[in-house]
Amino acid sequence: MTCQLTFLPVGNADSIIIQTDSSIVIVDLGNLNVLEEWLEKHEISKIDRIYITHAHGDHFPSLIRLVDFINTWNSRITIEKIHLPYNVMKIAHEKVLADKDNPKNQRLNTALIRIQEWSNSSTIKFCPIVRDGEEYSEGSLKIKALHPSQPHVENHLAMSGGKLNEISTVLRIIYGGFSAILLADIEGAGITELLNFLTLNPLDAAANVIKIPHHGAYPLNGKEFEHLLALIDAEIAILSVGSKNSYGHVMPDLFKALIYLQKNKLKFVCTEVTRTCCHSKIERSNMGKLGLSKPEKCAGETTITADVLGKWQLKTETENHARKIKSLSYAACDGRADI
Repeated sequence: MTCQLTFLPVGNADSIIIQTDSSIVIVDLGNLNVLEEWLEKHEISKIDRIYITHAHGDHFPSLIRLVDFINTWNSRITIEKIHLPYNVMKIAHEKVLADKDNPKNQRLNTALIRIQEWSNSSTIKFCPIVRDGEEYSEGSLKIKALHPSQPHVENHLAMSGGKLNEISTVLRIIYGGFSAILLADIEGAGITELLNFLTLNPLDAAANVIKIPHHGAYPLNGKEFEHLLALIDAEIAILSVGSKNSYGHVMPDLFKALIYLQKNKLKFVCTEVTRTCCHSKIERSNMGKLGLSKPEKCAGETTITADVLGKWQLKTETENHARKIKSLSYAACDGRADI
Protein backbone atom coordinates (compact mmCIF):
# COMPACT_ATOMS: atom_id res chain seq x y z
CA MET A 1 0.00 0.00 0.00
CA THR A 2 1.23 3.47 -0.89
CA CYS A 3 0.18 7.10 -0.87
CA GLN A 4 0.85 9.31 -3.86
CA LEU A 5 1.03 13.11 -3.83
CA THR A 6 0.87 14.46 -7.37
CA PHE A 7 1.63 18.11 -8.03
CA LEU A 8 0.13 18.97 -11.40
CA PRO A 9 2.00 21.38 -13.70
CA VAL A 10 -0.52 24.22 -13.62
CA GLY A 11 1.80 27.21 -13.91
CA ASN A 12 1.75 29.80 -11.12
CA ALA A 13 -1.09 27.96 -9.42
CA ASP A 14 -1.80 24.88 -7.33
CA SER A 15 -3.59 21.62 -8.00
CA ILE A 16 -2.49 18.66 -5.89
CA ILE A 17 -3.89 15.13 -5.82
CA ILE A 18 -3.55 12.79 -2.84
CA GLN A 19 -4.24 9.19 -3.76
CA THR A 20 -4.29 5.92 -1.85
CA ASP A 21 -5.92 2.55 -2.58
CA SER A 22 -9.18 3.85 -1.09
CA SER A 23 -9.03 7.66 -1.29
CA ILE A 24 -8.79 10.48 -3.81
CA VAL A 25 -8.37 13.96 -2.34
CA ILE A 26 -7.76 17.12 -4.35
CA VAL A 27 -6.20 20.27 -2.93
CA ASP A 28 -6.93 23.39 -5.00
CA LEU A 29 -8.27 23.79 -8.52
CA GLY A 30 -5.68 26.08 -10.05
CA ASN A 31 -6.19 24.93 -13.64
CA LEU A 32 -9.29 22.83 -14.18
CA ASN A 33 -8.32 21.88 -17.74
CA VAL A 34 -5.15 20.16 -16.52
CA LEU A 35 -7.02 18.52 -13.63
CA GLU A 36 -9.77 17.26 -15.93
CA GLU A 37 -7.19 15.69 -18.24
CA TRP A 38 -5.69 13.91 -15.23
CA LEU A 39 -9.10 12.67 -14.04
CA GLU A 40 -9.88 11.37 -17.53
CA LYS A 41 -6.50 9.67 -17.93
CA HIS A 42 -6.72 7.90 -14.58
CA GLU A 43 -10.42 7.00 -14.93
CA ILE A 44 -11.33 8.45 -11.56
CA SER A 45 -14.87 7.66 -10.40
CA LYS A 46 -14.88 9.11 -6.88
CA ILE A 47 -13.43 12.16 -5.14
CA ASP A 48 -13.59 11.96 -1.37
CA ARG A 49 -12.61 15.54 -0.60
CA ILE A 50 -11.79 18.76 -2.40
CA TYR A 51 -9.95 21.34 -0.29
CA ILE A 52 -9.84 24.87 -1.67
CA THR A 53 -7.25 26.69 0.38
CA HIS A 54 -8.33 30.26 -0.42
CA ALA A 55 -10.37 32.23 -2.92
CA HIS A 56 -7.66 33.52 -5.28
CA GLY A 57 -8.03 32.53 -8.92
CA ASP A 58 -4.81 30.49 -9.02
CA HIS A 59 -6.32 28.12 -6.45
CA PHE A 60 -10.08 28.57 -6.90
CA PRO A 61 -11.74 29.07 -10.30
CA SER A 62 -14.84 30.83 -8.79
CA LEU A 63 -18.12 29.39 -7.58
CA ILE A 64 -19.54 29.61 -11.11
CA ARG A 65 -16.71 27.59 -12.62
CA LEU A 66 -16.79 25.14 -9.70
CA VAL A 67 -20.48 24.43 -10.31
CA ASP A 68 -19.82 24.04 -14.05
CA PHE A 69 -17.05 21.54 -13.22
CA ILE A 70 -19.33 19.53 -10.94
CA ASN A 71 -22.16 19.56 -13.49
CA THR A 72 -19.77 18.31 -16.18
CA TRP A 73 -18.40 15.44 -14.10
CA ASN A 74 -21.44 14.63 -11.95
CA SER A 75 -22.51 11.66 -14.07
CA ARG A 76 -19.04 10.07 -13.88
CA ILE A 77 -17.61 11.10 -10.54
CA THR A 78 -19.08 11.05 -7.05
CA ILE A 79 -17.85 13.98 -4.95
CA GLU A 80 -18.39 13.49 -1.24
CA LYS A 81 -17.37 16.81 0.31
CA ILE A 82 -15.92 20.18 -0.70
CA HIS A 83 -14.17 22.40 1.83
CA LEU A 84 -14.77 25.91 0.53
CA PRO A 85 -12.73 28.91 1.68
CA TYR A 86 -14.04 30.60 4.79
CA ASN A 87 -16.71 33.27 4.05
CA VAL A 88 -16.76 32.65 0.27
CA MET A 89 -20.53 32.00 0.18
CA LYS A 90 -21.27 35.15 2.17
CA ILE A 91 -19.18 37.28 -0.18
CA ALA A 92 -20.93 35.75 -3.22
CA HIS A 93 -24.38 36.52 -1.80
CA GLU A 94 -23.30 40.11 -1.11
CA LYS A 95 -22.22 40.50 -4.74
CA VAL A 96 -25.56 39.21 -5.98
CA LEU A 97 -27.56 41.48 -3.68
CA ALA A 98 -25.47 44.50 -4.67
CA ASP A 99 -26.31 44.17 -8.38
CA LYS A 100 -28.96 41.59 -9.22
CA ASP A 101 -29.24 42.75 -12.85
CA ASN A 102 -25.60 42.07 -13.65
CA PRO A 103 -25.54 38.97 -15.93
CA LYS A 104 -22.46 37.57 -14.16
CA ASN A 105 -24.15 37.98 -10.78
CA GLN A 106 -27.22 36.20 -12.14
CA ARG A 107 -24.98 33.27 -13.06
CA LEU A 108 -23.43 33.49 -9.60
CA ASN A 109 -26.88 33.35 -8.02
CA THR A 110 -27.69 30.26 -10.08
CA ALA A 111 -24.47 28.67 -8.82
CA LEU A 112 -25.39 29.50 -5.20
CA ILE A 113 -28.82 27.92 -5.66
CA ARG A 114 -27.25 24.78 -7.16
CA ILE A 115 -24.83 24.46 -4.25
CA GLN A 116 -27.73 24.78 -1.82
CA GLU A 117 -29.64 22.05 -3.69
CA TRP A 118 -26.67 19.67 -3.54
CA SER A 119 -26.22 20.46 0.14
CA ASN A 120 -29.91 19.97 1.01
CA SER A 121 -30.01 16.59 -0.73
CA SER A 122 -26.62 15.57 0.77
CA THR A 123 -25.44 14.89 -2.78
CA ILE A 124 -22.33 16.90 -1.93
CA LYS A 125 -21.48 18.34 1.47
CA PHE A 126 -19.96 21.82 1.72
CA CYS A 127 -18.14 23.27 4.72
CA PRO A 128 -15.12 25.41 5.61
CA ILE A 129 -12.09 23.86 7.27
CA VAL A 130 -10.10 25.26 10.18
CA ARG A 131 -7.51 24.04 12.65
CA ASP A 132 -9.00 21.84 15.38
CA GLY A 133 -11.99 21.26 13.11
CA GLU A 134 -12.92 18.24 11.03
CA GLU A 135 -10.14 15.84 10.05
CA TYR A 136 -10.23 13.38 7.17
CA SER A 137 -9.32 9.79 7.97
CA GLU A 138 -9.43 6.74 5.72
CA GLY A 139 -7.20 3.74 6.42
CA SER A 140 -3.65 4.96 6.99
CA LEU A 141 -4.35 8.37 5.44
CA LYS A 142 -5.14 11.34 7.67
CA ILE A 143 -5.52 14.99 6.67
CA LYS A 144 -5.76 17.84 9.15
CA ALA A 145 -5.61 21.61 8.96
CA LEU A 146 -2.72 23.33 10.75
CA HIS A 147 -3.90 26.83 9.84
CA PRO A 148 -5.93 28.93 10.25
CA SER A 149 -7.78 28.64 13.53
CA GLN A 150 -11.32 29.97 13.55
CA PRO A 151 -10.43 32.87 15.90
CA HIS A 152 -7.55 33.81 13.57
CA VAL A 153 -9.84 33.80 10.52
CA GLU A 154 -12.54 35.91 12.14
CA ASN A 155 -10.11 38.38 13.72
CA HIS A 156 -8.22 38.67 10.45
CA LEU A 157 -11.31 39.33 8.33
CA ALA A 158 -12.60 41.87 10.83
CA MET A 159 -9.36 43.82 11.22
CA SER A 160 -7.38 43.53 7.97
CA GLY A 161 -10.00 43.68 5.26
CA GLY A 162 -9.19 40.14 4.27
CA LYS A 163 -5.69 39.40 2.95
CA LEU A 164 -6.66 35.96 1.74
CA ASN A 165 -3.12 34.53 1.55
CA GLU A 166 -2.74 35.04 5.29
CA ILE A 167 -5.75 32.82 6.03
CA SER A 168 -5.12 30.24 3.33
CA THR A 169 -5.55 26.67 4.57
CA VAL A 170 -2.37 24.80 5.48
CA LEU A 171 -2.81 21.02 5.46
CA ARG A 172 -0.78 18.23 6.98
CA ILE A 173 -0.99 14.91 5.16
CA ILE A 174 -0.15 11.85 7.25
CA TYR A 175 0.29 8.32 5.91
CA GLY A 176 1.71 6.07 8.59
CA GLY A 177 5.29 7.24 9.12
CA PHE A 178 5.17 9.66 6.17
CA SER A 179 3.91 13.23 6.27
CA ALA A 180 3.68 16.30 4.06
CA ILE A 181 2.79 19.91 4.79
CA LEU A 182 1.10 21.95 2.04
CA LEU A 183 1.63 25.64 2.77
CA ALA A 184 -0.85 26.98 0.17
CA ASP A 185 -0.03 30.72 -0.23
CA ILE A 186 0.55 31.52 3.42
CA GLU A 187 2.38 34.78 4.15
CA GLY A 188 2.56 37.67 6.61
CA ALA A 189 0.50 37.27 9.77
CA GLY A 190 -0.40 33.73 8.67
CA ILE A 191 3.25 32.69 8.81
CA THR A 192 3.58 34.24 12.28
CA GLU A 193 0.47 32.43 13.52
CA LEU A 194 1.49 29.06 12.05
CA LEU A 195 5.06 29.37 13.34
CA ASN A 196 3.79 30.10 16.86
CA PHE A 197 1.42 27.12 16.72
CA LEU A 198 4.03 24.67 15.44
CA THR A 199 6.64 25.87 17.93
CA LEU A 200 4.21 24.89 20.69
CA ASN A 201 3.17 21.69 18.87
CA PRO A 202 6.41 20.35 17.33
CA LEU A 203 4.94 16.91 16.52
CA ASP A 204 2.69 18.61 13.97
CA ALA A 205 5.69 20.33 12.37
CA ALA A 206 7.51 17.19 11.21
CA ALA A 207 7.24 16.47 7.48
CA ASN A 208 9.10 14.62 4.75
CA VAL A 209 7.68 16.88 2.04
CA ILE A 210 6.80 20.56 2.02
CA LYS A 211 4.90 22.49 -0.64
CA ILE A 212 6.48 25.95 -0.80
CA PRO A 213 3.86 28.72 -0.58
CA HIS A 214 2.90 31.29 -3.15
CA HIS A 215 4.80 29.86 -6.12
CA GLY A 216 8.24 31.05 -5.11
CA ALA A 217 7.38 34.44 -3.60
CA TYR A 218 9.42 35.62 -0.62
CA PRO A 219 7.30 37.13 2.18
CA LEU A 220 8.02 40.43 3.90
CA ASN A 221 8.58 38.51 7.15
CA GLY A 222 11.13 36.32 5.41
CA LYS A 223 13.16 35.49 8.51
CA GLU A 224 10.08 34.05 10.21
CA PHE A 225 9.39 32.05 7.05
CA GLU A 226 12.93 30.69 7.05
CA HIS A 227 12.48 29.74 10.69
CA LEU A 228 9.29 27.92 9.71
CA LEU A 229 11.11 25.98 6.98
CA ALA A 230 13.85 25.02 9.43
CA LEU A 231 11.30 23.91 12.00
CA ILE A 232 9.49 21.68 9.51
CA ASP A 233 12.87 20.27 8.40
CA ALA A 234 11.57 18.50 5.30
CA GLU A 235 13.59 16.30 2.98
CA ILE A 236 12.14 17.71 -0.25
CA ALA A 237 10.37 20.92 -1.20
CA ILE A 238 8.05 21.25 -4.19
CA LEU A 239 7.54 24.60 -5.93
CA SER A 240 4.49 24.91 -8.17
CA VAL A 241 5.61 27.81 -10.34
CA GLY A 242 4.92 29.13 -13.82
CA SER A 243 7.67 30.01 -16.30
CA LYS A 244 5.73 33.00 -17.69
CA ASN A 245 4.69 34.51 -14.36
CA SER A 246 5.05 38.29 -14.13
CA TYR A 247 5.89 38.46 -10.43
CA GLY A 248 9.63 37.74 -10.53
CA HIS A 249 9.10 34.23 -9.14
CA VAL A 250 11.05 32.36 -8.00
CA MET A 251 12.41 35.22 -5.93
CA PRO A 252 16.19 35.04 -5.36
CA ASP A 253 15.77 35.35 -1.58
CA LEU A 254 13.50 32.30 -1.59
CA PHE A 255 16.08 30.30 -3.52
CA LYS A 256 18.76 31.52 -1.10
CA ALA A 257 16.75 30.13 1.82
CA LEU A 258 16.29 26.78 0.10
CA ILE A 259 19.94 26.54 -0.93
CA TYR A 260 20.97 27.20 2.68
CA LEU A 261 18.72 24.34 3.86
CA GLN A 262 20.05 22.20 1.02
CA LYS A 263 23.38 22.11 2.83
CA ASN A 264 21.74 19.84 5.37
CA LYS A 265 19.32 17.50 3.62
CA LEU A 266 16.66 19.49 1.75
CA LYS A 267 16.20 18.91 -1.97
CA PHE A 268 13.86 21.06 -4.03
CA VAL A 269 12.20 20.83 -7.43
CA CYS A 270 10.12 23.20 -9.56
CA THR A 271 7.27 22.10 -11.80
CA GLU A 272 8.31 24.65 -14.47
CA VAL A 273 11.55 26.35 -15.42
CA THR A 274 11.93 29.77 -13.83
CA ARG A 275 13.66 32.91 -15.03
CA THR A 276 15.96 32.76 -12.00
CA CYS A 277 17.42 29.52 -13.35
CA CYS A 278 17.80 30.84 -16.91
CA HIS A 279 19.19 34.35 -16.46
CA SER A 280 21.98 36.03 -14.58
CA LYS A 281 21.33 38.66 -11.94
CA ILE A 282 22.16 41.44 -14.42
CA GLU A 283 19.90 39.97 -17.09
CA ARG A 284 17.02 39.71 -14.62
CA SER A 285 17.48 43.34 -13.55
CA ASN A 286 16.76 44.35 -17.15
CA MET A 287 13.63 42.18 -17.28
CA GLY A 288 11.71 43.87 -14.48
CA LYS A 289 9.47 41.13 -13.09
CA LEU A 290 8.72 39.51 -16.41
CA GLY A 291 9.06 35.77 -16.71
CA LEU A 292 10.08 33.63 -19.66
CA SER A 293 8.40 34.06 -23.04
CA LYS A 294 6.79 30.62 -23.00
CA PRO A 295 6.04 27.85 -20.49
CA GLU A 296 8.71 25.20 -20.11
CA LYS A 297 8.49 22.20 -17.83
CA CYS A 298 11.30 21.42 -15.44
CA ALA A 299 10.06 18.51 -13.33
CA GLY A 300 6.58 18.83 -14.86
CA GLU A 301 3.99 16.68 -13.13
CA THR A 302 5.72 15.72 -9.89
CA THR A 303 4.74 12.67 -7.84
CA ILE A 304 5.89 11.59 -4.40
CA THR A 305 5.09 7.93 -3.66
CA ALA A 306 5.35 6.98 0.03
CA ASP A 307 4.79 3.89 2.11
CA VAL A 308 3.52 3.66 5.68
CA LEU A 309 7.08 3.25 6.99
CA GLY A 310 7.91 6.76 5.78
CA LYS A 311 10.03 5.82 2.77
CA TRP A 312 9.30 7.86 -0.34
CA GLN A 313 10.38 8.20 -3.96
CA LEU A 314 10.23 11.10 -6.39
CA LYS A 315 8.99 10.70 -9.95
CA THR A 316 9.02 13.56 -12.45
CA GLU A 317 7.16 13.88 -15.73
CA THR A 318 10.40 15.00 -17.39
CA GLU A 319 12.11 11.70 -18.19
CA ASN A 320 15.66 12.91 -17.66
CA HIS A 321 15.13 15.56 -15.04
CA ALA A 322 18.82 15.66 -14.13
CA ARG A 323 19.75 16.44 -17.74
CA LYS A 324 17.09 19.15 -17.84
CA ILE A 325 18.61 20.79 -14.77
CA LYS A 326 22.11 20.63 -16.29
CA SER A 327 20.82 22.43 -19.38
CA LEU A 328 19.79 25.48 -17.33
CA SER A 329 22.57 28.07 -17.06
CA TYR A 330 21.78 29.11 -13.48
CA ALA A 331 19.90 26.13 -12.01
CA ALA A 332 19.27 26.96 -8.34
CA CYS A 333 18.67 23.37 -7.23
CA ASP A 334 22.08 22.49 -8.69
CA GLY A 335 23.80 25.31 -6.77
CA ARG A 336 24.45 27.49 -9.81
CA ALA A 337 21.99 30.37 -9.30
CA ASP A 338 23.35 33.90 -9.73
CA ILE A 339 21.72 35.48 -6.70
